[in-house]
Amino acid sequence: MSKAYISLGANEGKRLENIQEAVTRIQNKIGNLIALSSLYQTPSLGFDGPDFLNACIEIDTSLNPLDVLDKLLDIERAMGREPCTEKGYQSRPIDLDLLFYEEQIINTLDLILPHPRIAQRNFVLHPLNEINPELVHPVLKKNIIDLLSISPDKTKPKKNPLSDWSPTFFAKREILIFEGNIGVGKTLLAKKIARQYRVPILQENFKENPFLKKFYEDPVTHALDVENHFMEDRFQQFQTFVNDFKGISGGVTDHSLFRSLIFAKINLSPYDFDVFKKHYLERSETFSFPVKVIFLKHTIDRLKMNIIRRGRTFEQKISTEYLKKIERGYQSFFSHESEFDFCTVDLTDLDFVKEEAAYQIILLRIKAFLAFGKNPIKPHH
Repeated sequence: MSKAYISLGANEGKRLENIQEAVTRIQNKIGNLIALSSLYQTPSLGFDGPDFLNACIEIDTSLNPLDVLDKLLDIERAMGREPCTEKGYQSRPIDLDLLFYEEQIINTLDLILPHPRIAQRNFVLHPLNEINPELVHPVLKKNIIDLLSISPDKTKPKKNPLSDWSPTFFAKREILIFEGNIGVGKTLLAKKIARQYRVPILQENFKENPFLKKFYEDPVTHALDVENHFMEDRFQQFQTFVNDFKGISGGVTDHSLFRSLIFAKINLSPYDFDVFKKHYLERSETFSFPVKVIFLKHTIDRLKMNIIRRGRTFEQKISTEYLKKIERGYQSFFSHESEFDFCTVDLTDLDFVKEEAAYQIILLRIKAFLAFGKNPIKPHH
């Protein structure tokens, strides 16, 4: 994968929505969003027109530079940008420029990299400086923070809050299910989204499972009891949640029904699991509601750190090997058994609790998934 930096601008129509849509399309056509700047408001440069909204993003892509450029032009056309028929600049619903592609220097009729006007544009330098001030321009041999300090552009873009990036969700009455390993941050993220978008949340009722502490003390003896209790409780909770869901725009949960299958397969004997799965499938036939699954990932070391930090006594003896088994269980389930569309969000470099930019990146990744169905396994029924 290669890193590319892209600038976005709009001064026509619904500027914010246009930029959000462009980022959604970029994720679908070009690569994974890994960094973004705040949105900046800037006066039109070189012509009379409404103020621009500008930003920069960093992506991981497997495409070559020319293919990235072609995809950006495709996105501009799809979003209504028409070819310029007059000399000079003019208002536009979206403007996308490829600024950097790794450290490549290209000078052809089709593409010039780095973009030739980076050093003269504060509406590019300010957001780039926010993302990566130490990024070195391979031609000018100066980093972004130095280029900004000597920029001939005297305009001062107005920086908007990072929270302005937040996209719209729940227009289609969907339930967002957050899944992942123990300690990955499912509940924290689900609660944060539920609070922001003012939708109901269903949290796992683990405190009411009378066998959970006993299971961690003696897994072999109490595995069947703990898994049966979780399954029955989850079905009851989801039934109530779905019944209450009618007439509500959307909702979030920090666990799924199929979580029972994943953990039971790890913890039960083959015979007990076959019986358990049969019972599960009988119960699940009565459920039909629109869901999208977001699978959260973290390193095992970070999972263990999170488990220690939240301080649940019965979890402190969870082994590295058990967490690895759970991770493999999810991978196997999504590869072979899942009937839901899902996307994977790796939280390794995304501390959504402390960093607003990380939270907004997660929201925009989810938005792209909802719009285009990133890595679906099977059609959702």
